[in-house]
Order: sequence, then C-alpha cells, then structure tokens
Amino acid sequence: MRKKPRQHRSRAMVEDLVEAAAITIAEEGLEAATAARIAARAGVSVGSFYQYFDSKEDLYAAVLEQIAGELKTVVGRQLGSLSPKGMHDFVSDLLHDVWTLLEANGGRYMHISRYWAQLDSGPAMNELEAQMHTALAVYLMQNPPKQPIQDLQVKIYVLINSVLFTTVRYISDPAPHVSREQVIETFASMAGLLVGEQRVARKR
Repeated sequence: MRKKPRQHRSRAMVEDLVEAAAITIAEEGLEAATAARIAARAGVSVGSFYQYFDSKEDLYAAVLEQIAGELKTVVGRQLGSLSPKGMHDFVSDLLHDVWTLLEANGGRYMHISRYWAQLDSGPAMNELEAQMHTALAVYLMQNPPKQPIQDLQVKIYVLINSVLFTTVRYISDPAPHVSREQVIETFASMAGLLVGEQRVARKR
C-alpha cells in the first residue's frame, strides 16, 4: 500500500476498493480486475486508486490480507471452545468453519482462492500457517498428549501445510471422486492420530 489512510473517509474509500477488488475477481476473473474497473465499481477515480495503491497487484495483496484476517478470526473463535474437544473434533470444526467463511457471500472467497497460483499468495499462506501453528500449539498446551510425540514440530508442519495446500488445490480443481467432507474428515483423523487419540469419529 502506498500510504495508510488516516481519516474516516479515506479509510472507507480503501475498504470500498478492497471490497470492489474482491467482488470483481470473484465475479469476473483476475484478468478483468483492472485498476479502472475496480475503481469504477468502488465509485472512485483511478487517481484515488493510485493515491493509496501502487498497482492492482498491491490491491490484490490487500484482498488476500483481508481473507487471512477473517480466517484468523475463525481460528480464534475455535480456540475459545477448546476444553471439551479432542483434537479430531477441534480440527474438524475448524475446517468446517473455514469452509463456511469461504462459501459466504456467494462463495466470494472460494472464487478468489482459485487464483491463488496467479496471486502473490506467499505472505497470506505464511500468515495462515502461523495462525494454524499457534492454534495447534495452544491446543496441545491445554490438552497435552498422554505420551510424548516424537518429531512433533515436524508432524505439525507437515499436517498444517497438507491442510493448506490440499484445501487450495481442492478449491481450485475439485476432484469428482472426493467430497469436501472426506477431505475434512481425513485431516481431522490425521490430527487425532498425531496426538494418539483412539476414538470413533463424531457424526455431524
């Protein structure tokens, strides 16, 4: 971002531009999300656009930052209800909430996620990885495994990145023989096994 908005009016304009960019990408595709089209949808001039963003790519980054921020809220909400849950149910509930967010507003974030390979998604993915790492760390502190887990950090790293990249891949190009529920249940089961849970999967 070229500069941070300080006044309420300028903050509102930047929010409108981010919202307009998200809608344009979701409804018309990444190629259609030009600075001129985004500015027109937001009801501002192209000059106002460049007052706060160096380029359309700079605005795309702001859209990804917004998505990552909302996902952080989802993680935080699940962390607030950890105590009675096993790891399987915690991961299952978290991933269901993530999917609910992606499908909100006509699947806007779902559509945007399909362009992850064409966007500078590295910073957003790193932030999401950090959020999920924190969530699992907090869970394990509150619910320590009965037996020490060998190579715990390695296993958490592999689990988190498997979740992130498989989810993005599935959104971008859904496999006809794999359902969303199967993806979620597989990751929840993997997480449960990681901490040595012996349980029957909860029916939803």
